[in-house]
Amino acid sequence: MMNFERLISYDQWANQKIYKAFQALEEDEARTEIEAMFSHLLATQAVWMSRITGEKVAFGIWPSFTSSEMEKLIKTQSDKLNSLIDRQEEVISYKNSKGVAHESKVGDILMHLIIHGQHHRAQIAKMLRAAGATPPGTDFIFFAREK
Repeated sequence: MMNFERLISYDQWANQKIYKAFQALEEDEARTEIEAMFSHLLATQAVWMSRITGEKVAFGIWPSFTSSEMEKLIKTQSDKLNSLIDRQEEVISYKNSKGVAHESKVGDILMHLIIHGQHHRAQIAKMLRAAGATPPGTDFIFFAREK
């Protein structure tokens, strides 16, 4: 069985590293683009969790979060994701952002969120490089060595 607790811990660790990296940038167009991508990453987690739990969120998948909103989501979403691990074999019905109905296992959604997060963190790393910054290493092996 997948060790979702460890993967969720990794996701939070990597999100914190990326967040700190772009907070060091000056307020400019590059930082605005990075913040938009990171807001999407965090919003998507919340939207998927709402599909599983039925709790509503007050934003879509491309919001513009403030720094304090991002910090709060980084801190709180891991516990919420962990609370869903026991439901990983459950199949849920939901509609995607285009209104199309689907059914998925909760475990597949959790895995999707981990992979989705890494995908966007890699995009942000490229954006950081383009802005002249050195992105942090967020590969899973770095997390494993540190933990």
